[in-house]
Amino acid sequence: SLPRSYIYQKRWVKLDADYLRYFDSEKDAYSKRFIPVSSIARVAGVGDQKFEVITNNRNFVFRAESDADRNEWIRTLQQIAEERKSKALERTLVSPTANGATDPADKSGFLELRGFKHKLFVAVAGDKVFLYKNAEDYRLGIGITYIEMNVGNVKEVDRRGFDLTTPYRIFR
Repeated sequence: SLPRSYIYQKRWVKLDADYLRYFDSEKDAYSKRFIPVSSIARVAGVGDQKFEVITNNRNFVFRAESDADRNEWIRTLQQIAEERKSKALERTLVSPTANGATDPADKSGFLELRGFKHKLFVAVAGDKVFLYKNAEDYRLGIGITYIEMNVGNVKEVDRRGFDLTTPYRIFR
């Protein structure tokens, strides 16, 4: 069978200790997708300039601008994933009940968000509001974006609606 051909879209990708996130552009404050570092099982090169981020249930293929750049992404991702695993192991040894996953949500459920056709699954955990495509993605931890509420505030708009306002965007 023919190899699947992918259509690549140029994205600005950011990696920190907790998440691999991608954005439409480097100016955007809110990601199109986030993948928790804790859910990354493996990272592997797959042909020229390309690498695959393998999570427990979904794979993401990225193409870098050069092989050298690709190799650096792989090395950095592997390193962060390893650090994450050893920290999780330490936590398990210290207190076996501590879960490596994100904190349980303070409140979660479906909301309609202006600009999206379908209802999103929204979870409030600590000082962040996480947006997911659906409940399954929430369970997997793979989301659209999160809003830090230390820069946001909430205002009731009408009987069922409210605005979550941040310096970068209003979520209605």
